[in-house]
Amino acid sequence: MKKRVCFFFILSTTALSSCQLISPMITDYNGLRRDVATYINSNLLFSLKDREILVNYAKGQQKILTADRLSPTAQQNLALERAVGRYCASQHISLKKLNLVDHQIFALPEHQANWQHIQDLQMQINLTPENINCEGKF
Repeated sequence: MKKRVCFFFILSTTALSSCQLISPMITDYNGLRRDVATYINSNLLFSLKDREILVNYAKGQQKILTADRLSPTAQQNLALERAVGRYCASQHISLKKLNLVDHQIFALPEHQANWQHIQDLQMQINLTPENINCEGKF
């Protein structure tokens, strides 16, 4: 009995480790901050499909890091892009997982100010499912 339990433990550990090794080969992490890519790749709660969606989502969200250097119109456009991206991603993955990635991207205090500003702008946008096109995203 102990041998069987040990065998299944080793087998499951190997399977989880191999997913972490294969994921970087399948998912394109180019353009994503290294700490965010490492977080997404090493989180065992994320399946390979989740990782693809989260990487694409994170690439779009990283634009917020430079929002303070943009014009007010560009900031408004960025808020709209974030709202649409978040909505489209949430059609494929839970908001909890999106929030985990958001907290990783905007972990530093200087990043949180930009994030909060874009969120405030995003709250002023009236989005309905009818005027959002998620085709080809995620």
